[in-house]
Amino acid sequence: MLKEVLIMVKRVSCRDVGTDCDFVACAKTEEEVLRIGAEHARTHHNMTEISKEMQDKVRSLIRDAEKC
Repeated sequence: MLKEVLIMVKRVSCRDVGTDCDFVACAKTEEEVLRIGAEHARTHHNMTEISKEMQDKVRSLIRDAEKC
């Protein structure tokens, strides 16, 4: 008998943060999601600095997901 293993990922989207953008960041850890999201914010939303408040907001919106 085979057991199904469910691997969860961490996920957050620009829309979750309140931006009209379809980008979704997924990774194994919150830190990876934050890094991916920050890079996207810099390159696609011209955010030269990610404030501590924005980091905290995004961190609070990260959710577990079965897939991205």
